[in-house]
Amino acid sequence: MDTHHMFLLLQQMMETQRAQAEASQRQSEASHRQIEMLRQSMENSHQLALAAVERVAPGTVQGPTGQQPYQQQSRPGTVLDFRKMSSRDFTGTEGILYADDWIEDVQRSMELAELPRALWVSAAASRFFDIALTWYRTDPHASVRGLTWENFRRLFKEKIFPDVALTALEGQFVGLVQGNSSVDEYAAEFFRLSRFAPDMIQDEGQKARKFRRGLIHAVRTRTSGRRDATSIRY
Repeated sequence: MDTHHMFLLLQQMMETQRAQAEASQRQSEASHRQIEMLRQSMENSHQLALAAVERVAPGTVQGPTGQQPYQQQSRPGTVLDFRKMSSRDFTGTEGILYADDWIEDVQRSMELAELPRALWVSAAASRFFDIALTWYRTDPHASVRGLTWENFRRLFKEKIFPDVALTALEGQFVGLVQGNSSVDEYAAEFFRLSRFAPDMIQDEGQKARKFRRGLIHAVRTRTSGRRDATSIRY
């Protein structure tokens, strides 16, 4: 056999082997796909079965260890979670209205973040700067270890809400009238200042009467006799 024929024979043998290898690989890949599809189908069926049992008898489906039921595990919130929700800082120079909004916003953010109550004071203080931070660090009552949130709020308001300023805001509320403002603008200012005059509006009836007295005559006539005058929009 000459060299040329030998080369052709070897080439045919190599092509045959390559074709056999490719066929074997395709068969193997097909088998793997079938196995994966079967595994996925079994997993889906298992999850559907667990879900069905859990709907019938909540809490009875056990996890892999046989100890804990399958359920979404929630972790306690962290100060970082709180800071992601509340971006408002407090320096102590913003005034009473901002301070009152700030403390309420902070508490709402901590509740939404599911922050453990033991961390509330330190989390709120993490938003302090300048005068507020100095007060928190130096006031022996504010910086005491284990201070409750209720006591912290009380100390905060005693520091930030001096009596003279509260009296001034109460006076603004007493003399508040609609004037040239729209009803919406008047209502916004009414509710903004009413927080600082709780003794004047101890129930919804008093609040409605005070609101109505401040309206201009034309609007007051339209709201006469309505118990929900504070919620009217024009």
